[in-house]
Amino acid sequence: MSPILSFLFPLIVILTIVLFALTIPFWRKDPSPISFAQDDDRAQEQADLQVERETLARSLQELEMEVTQGRMERVDYERLKATDERRLLQVLDRLEELKEMEASPAAELASGTTRRGGWGRAIASGSIVLLASLGIYGLLQFQQGQRILEAQERMGGGPNPLEMVAKLEARLKENPDDLQGQIMAGRSYQALDRLPEAKKAWEKVLELDPKQNEAHYNLGVAMIETRKFDDPELFKEALAHFDVVLKDLPNQPAVNWYRGLALWYLDRKQETDAAWTLASQNMEPGSKDAEFVKDALTKLRAGQVPF
Repeated sequence: MSPILSFLFPLIVILTIVLFALTIPFWRKDPSPISFAQDDDRAQEQADLQVERETLARSLQELEMEVTQGRMERVDYERLKATDERRLLQVLDRLEELKEMEASPAAELASGTTRRGGWGRAIASGSIVLLASLGIYGLLQFQQGQRILEAQERMGGGPNPLEMVAKLEARLKENPDDLQGQIMAGRSYQALDRLPEAKKAWEKVLELDPKQNEAHYNLGVAMIETRKFDDPELFKEALAHFDVVLKDLPNQPAVNWYRGLALWYLDRKQETDAAWTLASQNMEPGSKDAEFVKDALTKLRAGQVPF
């Protein structure tokens, strides 16, 4: 479609809607602004979005488990995670919009019942529809932008993590108790190697959900990676986080590796050997990670620094 048609088509649609709306007050028999069907549709949409939110959250957790267990390539993991996180952001944004709409039904009712007279209703209807039409035009432009981004991704690009973090920070500033938002923030900060901020996000996740295994694991990792000096108490605290995860997922290779690392710093060499052996047994044979852990075990048993 040419640029001229791209501009004219939404403009004609907007003008048509406005002209139609201006005539509504002269033939409308029931001026009641309440639409029960609309309320039902909104409630159904909210229920569907909540189900989709939970499904996406489970999908992201399963992806994390797949890649840590070596059953999925890293490139496939990053692609699928980016797709799920982008959709989850859209779902959370829409749920927030629906929540705000539910919070102000009295305002909507008041705006409808104050219309008096034919011309008054015409002006009010025209103003509302004009704003809605501008919103439609904005939506068309947004969708066009989304299509461009999707095309860029198919050509090898991906979602900009800086933009994702900016959106997450804005939403979390308004609602810091958004569990899924805090989880996504923790992942994004770690992907950008902003570990101090990742630690804060994971700590908030555990404040909201103390049994969140992903948060326990990543917080333990961040504590080890950001330490200023080898404080035994820090390694004990990180070890406690790894032990929480291993109660539910005893064979997780990544968790067992970092648990062994914490034990090594605590000079508990025999337990380190057991943890790394279990990690090695659950890694893909011949992979780089498996060879790394195997080499660390060899050095450990020879009394050398393992890494």
